[in-house]
Amino acid sequence: MKQLLIICLVAFALAIPASAKITLPTAEQFTLNNGLTVQVIQRPQLPLFSLKLTCRGGSIYDPAGKEGLAALANEMLMRGTATRTAKQIADEIAFGGGTLQNECGNVSAGFEGEFLSAQGEKSFEILADMILHSTFAADEFDKTKARTLGDLQGRRENPATVANDAIRQEILGDSRFSHFSGGLPATVEPLTQDDVAQFIRSHYTPNNCVLVVCGDIAPSSVRTWAKKYFGKWAGKALLPPMETAFPAVTGREVLIYDKSDASQTQIRIGGSGMPLNHPDFPALEVVRTVYGGSFASRLMDEIRVNRGLTYGVSCRSQHFKPGGLVYVQTFTKNATVGEVVDIVLAEALKMQTEMVSDSELTDGANFRSGTYPLEFETNGSLAGVFTDMWVNGLNKSYYEDFQERLKAVTPQQAMDAANKYFAKDHYRLILVGKADDIRAQAEKYGPVTVRPFSEK
Repeated sequence: MKQLLIICLVAFALAIPASAKITLPTAEQFTLNNGLTVQVIQRPQLPLFSLKLTCRGGSIYDPAGKEGLAALANEMLMRGTATRTAKQIADEIAFGGGTLQNECGNVSAGFEGEFLSAQGEKSFEILADMILHSTFAADEFDKTKARTLGDLQGRRENPATVANDAIRQEILGDSRFSHFSGGLPATVEPLTQDDVAQFIRSHYTPNNCVLVVCGDIAPSSVRTWAKKYFGKWAGKALLPPMETAFPAVTGREVLIYDKSDASQTQIRIGGSGMPLNHPDFPALEVVRTVYGGSFASRLMDEIRVNRGLTYGVSCRSQHFKPGGLVYVQTFTKNATVGEVVDIVLAEALKMQTEMVSDSELTDGANFRSGTYPLEFETNGSLAGVFTDMWVNGLNKSYYEDFQERLKAVTPQQAMDAANKYFAKDHYRLILVGKADDIRAQAEKYGPVTVRPFSEK
């Protein structure tokens, strides 16, 4: 059933006319006297709206040695105020027909939720209470930290998660972007209530946040409620300057996390990518789609369909202001690790030395262009787009012109992108599996370091 769904999605994407251009709606923006930026996007189709409050307070702002603090602080904002317990917050939102989740990424953190239009003022009142009056009570802090530590331990027991964390860390090196936003057990365990309270005071300030509301709600009502509930919010964040560039990956290195009972091996191989809003982005997206970005990709054809070596394989990219990463992820049985890595590198080499055919180029651009509108279909997704523009300093053309830029990619630009961003002379290869079975296969790809699986 899953395979059929993927095939249908591919066919759907290829069938969508490339002329389905994205035009973002207009947002009404105003700023409160305390510096809080508010944006309102009216979409009256249904009697509900999405609300997203975001601050520049993600994991890159974790103090050294306290990785995971930003995520824990964000979680604690939902754990009780001076007048509401955590359960009362959850009940009031749920019984009003709404939802509210906290979120913490690399750069930003905050809350997003969906509410009935009739609950508009109530949603503002609850959210402001959380931001302004959270108490970080000892019992809630202890429970939240214990649950966080349990989740982190669970992540360390998942080979795929270990591989994902490792490839990011190896490519981004000492950057503040390299660690998992939730931190590690060793860095979360020492965190205190004072750490959380101090992080909230220094990052959740009005001048460092944006409130985006999208849906069936009047801008005049939003303005009234924002002033009423967030107008007395005080404080000013003074953030450290963001690093300007990630160090480039040089040479080839192999890192094995030895899981002695594993019959399969998780494989990640990749290197340096590009910063957010880089001019190469459309070419990379097209060539990545052809290489390993869809169910009809070359890697999927050769590794899964033709040879039956895995269930899934994909080429992924991540982009941040200082840079990015591009990598292939897959898995296979221990005995065929070398065969799979050979195919990944051989297919990359083909794209680095031979022009992609016009039909593949068109299919790749149409696939990305066809699925692109799905990223803007809901109130929540639009609120996310406008939030990203504020956080990352992007403008509408970044989104609205993307499909045209995809169509304009030439075979030469696609080959140039493959040479810049696909593994060749400089990469990191991560293998999570049984070292005794895979080390000999891995040695031809670079110097091998073996670490215990438990070390990650």
